[in-house]
Amino acid sequence: MRYQGIKVTIITGFLGAGKTTLIRDLLAQAPAYERWAVLVNEFGEIGLDGALLSDSGVAIKEVPGGCVCCTTSAAFAQGLNQLIREQNPDRILIEPSGLGHPRQIIDSLKTPKYQDVLLVTGAFCVLDARNLADERYTRHAIFNDQLECANVLVASHVSAYCEADTKRLMRYCQSRGLQPEQLVMKDPMSLLGADLDPCLVVAQGVVDTTNAAHDSHDHDHDHDLSQTMVGKARDHYVKQQEGMKVMGWQWPQGRIFDESQLRNGLGALMGAPGIYRIKGVFALDRQQALFVNASRGVLSMKMSPWHQTSRCEVIGVDESSWSQKVLEFVSKIH
Repeated sequence: MRYQGIKVTIITGFLGAGKTTLIRDLLAQAPAYERWAVLVNEFGEIGLDGALLSDSGVAIKEVPGGCVCCTTSAAFAQGLNQLIREQNPDRILIEPSGLGHPRQIIDSLKTPKYQDVLLVTGAFCVLDARNLADERYTRHAIFNDQLECANVLVASHVSAYCEADTKRLMRYCQSRGLQPEQLVMKDPMSLLGADLDPCLVVAQGVVDTTNAAHDSHDHDHDHDLSQTMVGKARDHYVKQQEGMKVMGWQWPQGRIFDESQLRNGLGALMGAPGIYRIKGVFALDRQQALFVNASRGVLSMKMSPWHQTSRCEVIGVDESSWSQKVLEFVSKIH
């Protein structure tokens, strides 16, 4: 079989920005005559974004546990190649970890081995403009790297912005040579063509400019990676990388949780300082599960069919105060 001209778009963004939500929206608008696929990398070990996309009806390949940004990542190449061979899709959306450096992914996709096979259309970076006021984000090297290498910047959670957030976002646009009068309303779906021109999706609009090209630079980086595995296989683990920590759990098939206990515990946990992100899926019976997605202190939960193992990950700054609260939460729901 000949694999040729597969369009590839990278959907990047920091922890909790809304990458998975954007991907769901794009998949919902995929043309019926095209076969789409998604390659997901996660900082953790148990693959939660794939679970959140499991009802999308497209092929999903997960590459959990590690930094897929490295061009030497065997897991990345293996996952991508397997997706191409098994699905031969018309388009692949790649979602790197919220702690991933996307520039090297882009470079690896443009290497000679993928010449003619892949057509890289560019990179979207999902940005919650409220984070532009938070130095935990603006001083983080990964947060800035994701923004700098994007062709398209998608403003997420727009309905939650106050006037100051919108003004801050506009100032950021201007700092990149983009002027307010260049705003053109457009849907991100319309930007999935080949060879994206640099532009910004701002408050559901698009800013087009020829002055937003990014200088390429080497992005060698040290991962400062350590990991502790507790229990059997991937039942529980703790992992640190670049000043961040993830704590994850995966429960055996058939483990059932109490819904009210989960809701109360998760609600209390969201108040713990230092937590950036909570994701999880908890079986409430043998058919339904509670899907959890939380960031910036906002907890989103929904019921959906689920027939796999329950799992949960919490990501925050690498310090211990919130870790103890997470351990207490897990001990209560066991």
